[in-house]
Amino acid sequence: MFSKVFASLSVLLAISVQVNAHAAIAPALGVDGTPVRADVQRPSTASPCGTVNVASTLDTSTPVQAAADGTFTATATDFNAGADGSRSVTAKVDPTAQGKTFSTAVTVSQNGDAAPTTVGSDQIVAALPAGTTCSGGTAGNLCLVQFTTTAGFGNCVVVAQGAATGAAAANTTAAATNGTTTAGTTATNGTTTATNATTTTTKHHHHKAAAAQAKVNKVGTRAPRALLADIESRGEEALHVVKRGVLSWVWA
Repeated sequence: MFSKVFASLSVLLAISVQVNAHAAIAPALGVDGTPVRADVQRPSTASPCGTVNVASTLDTSTPVQAAADGTFTATATDFNAGADGSRSVTAKVDPTAQGKTFSTAVTVSQNGDAAPTTVGSDQIVAALPAGTTCSGGTAGNLCLVQFTTTAGFGNCVVVAQGAATGAAAANTTAAATNGTTTAGTTATNGTTTATNATTTTTKHHHHKAAAAQAKVNKVGTRAPRALLADIESRGEEALHVVKRGVLSWVWA
């Protein structure tokens, strides 16, 4: 008998929590896309982000981007009208994004309706405290912000700062260094190629000049040789004339 009563009370409690789950803030930690009623949590000291497993969902959840001055925007949506569906929130931040310690208040400069007459959404504008450094997540630049409505509902939201720290920053620096090295190597190769091209051109001109000089030399020696050959041929002709003259005188 007691077990049946206990079971009935458990069911009623679960149903009441589901029915009273009246508002969520997007993008919600551990939720893919727009949150629905079942995604609403009841943040508490023991469970700051409700029943969501922070470690397994932090890096896969959609973050909101914080501006240089720490401001960021989220969206509060209610699923029931009235005070229970309040879209008015307070917020705290955990810079380590471990979801354990939310001790620093976040300033909310634009809040939602505390007693909406209809189901709808309000834009929430908030700002991380000055000097906050988000260090969570694989990239080392994530914070967790806990939003709680005046009705006690809400959830956590991942906030990303502009510049990654830690390992992510080291990877970025390494990539930049590699890019500089590649550019330097490319420039050096370009200079080497240009030098080789100049050397090749110089050698080509040298060969052309040598060939031209050889041609000149060849032409320059051809004229004297022709002259000598002509003299020799004329000398032989003169000798034949003399020989014929002597023979004619002898036989005369």
